[in-house]
Amino acid sequence: MFKNTIPKIVFSVLLLIFSSAVVQAQQKDSLLANYLKYIDEVDMKKHLSILASDEYEGRNTGEKGQKMAAKYLANRFKELGLTAPVNGSYLQKFELDKTSLADFKIETLTGKIELSQNEIIVVNPFQEDKSNEEYNIIFAGYGVEEEGDNGYSSYKSINVKDKIAVIIMGTPKGKESLIPNEDTRKSVYLQMNFKKKLAEKKGAKGVIFVTQKAEYTLFDNMYGHYFKDPKWSIPSKEKKQNKPDFVMALSTINKLPNLLGYTDKKWKKVFKKWNKKNKTVLETKAKVVSTMKIEKVETENVLGYLEGTDKKDELVVLTAHYDHIGIIDGKIYNGADDDGSGTTAILELAEAFAIAKKEGNTPRRSILFMLVTGEEKGLLGSSYYSENPVFPLKNTVSNLNIDMIGRMDKDHEGDPNYIYIIGSTMLSTELHNLSESAAKNYAPNVKLDYTYNDKDDPNRFYYRSDHYNFAKHDIPVIFYFNGVHADYHKHTDTVDKIHFGKMQEITRLVFATAWQLVNREERIKND
Repeated sequence: MFKNTIPKIVFSVLLLIFSSAVVQAQQKDSLLANYLKYIDEVDMKKHLSILASDEYEGRNTGEKGQKMAAKYLANRFKELGLTAPVNGSYLQKFELDKTSLADFKIETLTGKIELSQNEIIVVNPFQEDKSNEEYNIIFAGYGVEEEGDNGYSSYKSINVKDKIAVIIMGTPKGKESLIPNEDTRKSVYLQMNFKKKLAEKKGAKGVIFVTQKAEYTLFDNMYGHYFKDPKWSIPSKEKKQNKPDFVMALSTINKLPNLLGYTDKKWKKVFKKWNKKNKTVLETKAKVVSTMKIEKVETENVLGYLEGTDKKDELVVLTAHYDHIGIIDGKIYNGADDDGSGTTAILELAEAFAIAKKEGNTPRRSILFMLVTGEEKGLLGSSYYSENPVFPLKNTVSNLNIDMIGRMDKDHEGDPNYIYIIGSTMLSTELHNLSESAAKNYAPNVKLDYTYNDKDDPNRFYYRSDHYNFAKHDIPVIFYFNGVHADYHKHTDTVDKIHFGKMQEITRLVFATAWQLVNREERIKND
């Protein structure tokens, strides 16, 4: 009798435990679904219409509009009852270096300016200031060479060591193969870098490339702003390493004779002779003036913290960047999609979780809602946080990053029901599976598109938003992204073009994913 009774008791106990677990799981699922309603497109439009208004002047890092946005976001976190985690503040303040080329010119020894800053695109400036420092300027032809002692070489009869080489874009007639692939031949920038490496190998201190006016203008229109705009960085605490001080610049071919000390008339004869035999050494001396300007810019990340319960030492970080690119040529770049949409999503996520806590459904793990600055300057806000974390990175379970979720790209015109998922498979299969489950159960109409979920994708989106500064510390990430569109980084990225229904659905998907991350029994594991 006793032998028959024990199995029945064990079975009954196991059934009770299993039933309890199922009920508990169902209860959690119903709780999750209940809080989705607090992520609302009406609220989203209200917040975004403020943050992406002209009053906020494009939220450029360190400027008035960005400061206004930081204040607005911090006040919202305070209204929601989130903890201010930075020594009692919602702001993580830090300083950036804004470095620009203040002056660049090349003068002959007689004092005549042969090349000034408005006639040249300095792609790679000298790192140290130069004040009338004397250099030999030497013509290195097309700056290419063949392997082998008997092959063609622009450097065969010249010595460029410690000199600035002047190099013509392109190749000698019939020598196109000296530039190894078609992409490099067609791209001014790739070709410059290809030739620069050879010049460096030969010992040059710099290269000034010259090209046809039309090609120069095209390059200037496409990329000039990137090289002319200031470069931003986080000041290094470590002593600078002595890197080779090398200048690389692009100008027009009509500047070539003067750079080498010739009149246009005399140059035609000299160049004809050089082009025929490639043995004439064309060299002169000149003075170089190169001055860098470094400004200190104060900025701040905005952080709101919601403490968990039994697993509160573990943390999920939800991010978006709230900066944009400000005012350019008198036009305000509002950045409604980039990344006003993600910023607004974080506010809605914070509200939904704050309501859950208020109603006694505090998540088990803690959540850090973080809106970062300086993303448009090189992911600097998230980089600063990852190097100066308010909470230990080892306790950070995952980062879900939202950057542009309010529009459609060309491949999805007229179809808002998609989102690009990037990074979910890179570090944790568990995170990827959890994301898939969240989409299936709580956002069934949203297609997860993995087109760009590849470290080797030529667009390099995996490296281009703030999640990457967590991923590089082996923290599993997901980047939610709607892709680029015609208004990307233009003053036409405005609120009236935002698809708020899409924003609502994607943000609810992020909420469902985050809810499961913070409430599951085991922390997700890295592969």
